[in-house]
Amino acid sequence: MPKTNGTQYDSKKSKNVHTKVCIIGSGPAGITAAWHLLKNGVKDVTLIEGSRTLNLEDSRRDKKYLYDGKADGLFDPNEKEFLLLPYPGGNNFCKERERIFGGTSAHWAGQCRPLDKITFEERAGFPGWPIKRTDLDPYYAKASAFLELYGNYYDSNQKNPGYNFTTDFWAQVLVGLGTTAPKLDYFDTEMYQWPGGIYNFSKREFADGNEKKTIEQTDVNVILNATLVDIDHSGGRVTRLHVASLDDHKPNPQVATEFFIYADAYVLACGAVANARQLLLSNAGNEHYQVGHYFMCHPIPRWGYPVVTIEPASFLTAAEQAFMTGAAWSDQNGVTVAARLSPKDEQQKDLKVGGCWFDGASPGGIYYEMRPNHASCVTLNDTPDPVFPQKKQTRITWVLSDTDQKTYEHLTQRYKEAILALKRGNTVSFASWEDVKRKLMVNGHHIGTTRMSDQPQDGVVDKNLKVHTLDKLYVAGSSVFPTAGISNPTFTIVTLSIRLAEHLSKVLS
Repeated sequence: MPKTNGTQYDSKKSKNVHTKVCIIGSGPAGITAAWHLLKNGVKDVTLIEGSRTLNLEDSRRDKKYLYDGKADGLFDPNEKEFLLLPYPGGNNFCKERERIFGGTSAHWAGQCRPLDKITFEERAGFPGWPIKRTDLDPYYAKASAFLELYGNYYDSNQKNPGYNFTTDFWAQVLVGLGTTAPKLDYFDTEMYQWPGGIYNFSKREFADGNEKKTIEQTDVNVILNATLVDIDHSGGRVTRLHVASLDDHKPNPQVATEFFIYADAYVLACGAVANARQLLLSNAGNEHYQVGHYFMCHPIPRWGYPVVTIEPASFLTAAEQAFMTGAAWSDQNGVTVAARLSPKDEQQKDLKVGGCWFDGASPGGIYYEMRPNHASCVTLNDTPDPVFPQKKQTRITWVLSDTDQKTYEHLTQRYKEAILALKRGNTVSFASWEDVKRKLMVNGHHIGTTRMSDQPQDGVVDKNLKVHTLDKLYVAGSSVFPTAGISNPTFTIVTLSIRLAEHLSKVLS
């Protein structure tokens, strides 16, 4: 079904939309959910996207106009225009937020790995998830196939989940290419895959039987230029969505039409910032004041800032370097692989810290797991939205904790000890936390704000991603993660969306 435009609908002319499932947002979460609802027999699926055009620069013009607000806390000195712009430091790749068909997959780098088992477990300062890694493994397997990653998720005996992400598996694949997996005290060598092809989910072709199709070539009703204004609800259930389209005026668009969408289920899949803002604007699901809290990311120092200084720069052998970089290996689909050095589970538990990884082949930086912090949050600013005066702009506050400092200091020290234990003549030093903190950026991963929990007083959605206190409304994306883990979030976003689609197909049947 070809995509339509929100200007084709006008409530004054009784042109509203009636559908089985309405998905709000066209990023990896929304498009994956739509695909798998179709696969599970739900034929009447509508996906709405707020952007007016597929042109990237036009979308960013809209973004600067519509996404403004206030970013404070650590954002104030480090990334003041977080809500609007690419972050500074010479890297124009991470765009943080996008208002475009395909969402942030328009700039996704493709890095895939399941969350480690420890991510789902309760640790000091880190809550456990209401589901376990074993609950997600069957869906990780489906996500691996959906993205056409290399190898089977389970081994030949249908055991050992995550097999195609293990060092043992890749040691066999890379054999004969002059590689050796490095072995460091305190650290595991963890494998990441990058799928081949186009990363933008709105343009990527996924397998549909014997064919491959983009989402627009399926029966999903894709409506562009359809901005969610309000989630109408009454008596503990959603009744309809209030949606609007924008006119063609640039750079300051205004409302062209307004209409309503009626569905049996609604999936909010707009990213951690917008998911929280929309629930707050609609006064939905916030009976226990959990919406917007526990905003997390994977803090990373500004590009080019050397956290760890190693002399000589390489502490790995040529064979170990080749293994870390994947030895320029790729398969017929263009899949590539590389490794990272991450602290063993017992290190994280013993030290009472989060996870991290170091890129042993380019050892200057650190990428770490932020501890959930209630004070780090998305709220509503006092300033009105320039298009919808009844809506408030976003305020986001980024606050770190003492655990973040401990994670950095303890794990850089362990890294230093592990390198020196190799006895390869290296010297190692690392920057102070005070200096690093002044350089930290978000790195594009927005996590938390509508987290999953067993009890409503501890989060926003249940283990099936339904809003605890509101029937018919579900949330998709990394906003539901109770903890950030250390793996890039998109692969788990896809996995949870596949799981959600299967659950909804059963509920709706």
